[in-house]
Amino acid sequence: MPSGTSRGRFVPDSGGVLISRSYETHAATRGHRNKVALVLLVVLAGCFLIYRANSEWKKVNVAPMGSFSGPATLMADPSPFGQGAGVRAVFQIDGWRYEALLYGVAGRRVAKHLSGESVWLSAQRERIAESQQRRRAVQHIVGKLNDVRLSSDWRDGSAGTRATNRLRRLLAHGASQLPRNEAALLLGLIIGDDRAQPREMVQAFRDSGLSHLTAVSGQNIAFVLAAAAPILTRMRPRARLALTLGLVGWFTVLTRGEPSVLRAAAMAAIAAVCFTAGWKAKSLIVLVVSAYGLSVVDPMLLWSVGFWLSVGATAGLVLGVPPLLSLFERCRVPQLLRLPLATTLAAQLGTALPMFLVFGRISPIGLVTNLFAVPVAGVVMLVGLPICVVTALVPQLGGVLQIPLLFGVRWVWWVAELGQRVTGA
Repeated sequence: MPSGTSRGRFVPDSGGVLISRSYETHAATRGHRNKVALVLLVVLAGCFLIYRANSEWKKVNVAPMGSFSGPATLMADPSPFGQGAGVRAVFQIDGWRYEALLYGVAGRRVAKHLSGESVWLSAQRERIAESQQRRRAVQHIVGKLNDVRLSSDWRDGSAGTRATNRLRRLLAHGASQLPRNEAALLLGLIIGDDRAQPREMVQAFRDSGLSHLTAVSGQNIAFVLAAAAPILTRMRPRARLALTLGLVGWFTVLTRGEPSVLRAAAMAAIAAVCFTAGWKAKSLIVLVVSAYGLSVVDPMLLWSVGFWLSVGATAGLVLGVPPLLSLFERCRVPQLLRLPLATTLAAQLGTALPMFLVFGRISPIGLVTNLFAVPVAGVVMLVGLPICVVTALVPQLGGVLQIPLLFGVRWVWWVAELGQRVTGA
C-alpha cells in the first residue's frame, strides 16, 4: 500500500497521525501507571493505618495496674454522673489514663478543677470491666482508680493550660448570669461544654436532629476566623498563616480537642497552608487527608462516633450541596431556601449511615429543625464568646448584653423540644 494511504483512503499528513497515535499511546500508558501507583499508595496507606491501630489496641493490655502514689493530671474536665451524685474524672498517671468515680468531699473538690491541672494522688489501679473496656479504650482510658485519696494541694499546669482554663472559667462566669439550663446550653453552643446540660435537654436535641449544635465543628472555627478577619486581612501572608494556625490551635485546646473539632481544625490548617502557598486543593481531598492524618496520629478515632459523624457530615456537604442546588433550581425552589435546604439535606445524608449503625435510627425531622435552629445558633456562636467575656469582666452590662443571647438560646431549645414532640419520642 502506498505511503500516506490507509484502508484505501489518502492521509494528507501520515507523519502527524503517527505522532498523534504515539502520543495517545504514551498518555494512555502514563495514565494507567498513575492509576496503578494510586492503588498501591492507597493499599500501603491502609496497611500502615491497620498497623497503627493494632499497635494502639495492644497498649491497652500492657497498662500498669496495682497501687500508686504520686502526681496525676486531669485529662478532661470533671463531669457529673448518676443524677449529679458523683463526679467522673480522668487522670493521667505516668502517660496512662485512668477513670475515677468520686463521691462526697472528693467529688466536690475535683469538680472545681479543669483539664491540665494536677494533684498528688494515691489509689489502686484496676482493669475496667470487659463490657466497658472497648468503649473506654476508644477514649484512651486503660483502667479505673479505686480507693482514691487526693491531696488538697493542686497545681495549675503550664502557662498555656492556665490561660485556657482562665478563659473557660471566665466564659462560665459570664454565662452564669443566665438561668441555669440556658447557661449550660450557651456553653455547649460556643465551646462544646455540655457537662451541665440536663438529660431532658440532651435527649431533646438528639431526637430532633440538633445534637451537632453542641459539638464544636468547622462552623465554630469559621466564626473565630471571621471575627479575626479584620486583623488577618491586613497582615503579610506568612504572618497571616502563623496567626491563623495559632487561632485554630488555641480554639482546639479551648474546646478540649473533641473529634469533631480536631477534624475541623485539621481541615482549616491544611486549607490555610494551601491558600498561602497558592495551591488549589479540592475540599474532598483536604477532608480525606485530614481524616487519614488524624487517624494515623490517633487510631482510636476510627472507633469514635463523633469523628465519623463529623467526617460524614462534611463529606455530605462537599459532595451533596452542588447537585442539590442544581436540583432545587430545576424544581423552582425559592432562591432564599435553596442553600439552607441543600446544606441541611446534604449533612443529614452524610450522617445517615453512622447514625443508623450506632443509634439504630435516623431523625428526618432534623431537615426541618435545622432550618429554624441553625441560623439563630450561628449568631449565638458568633457573639456568645465575646459577650460572655465582657459580662464576666463588667457584670453591670450583663443584663443588657445577654438579652439577645437569652432569646437565641431559648429559641434553639424550643425548636429542639418541638421537634422532639413531633417525632413522638
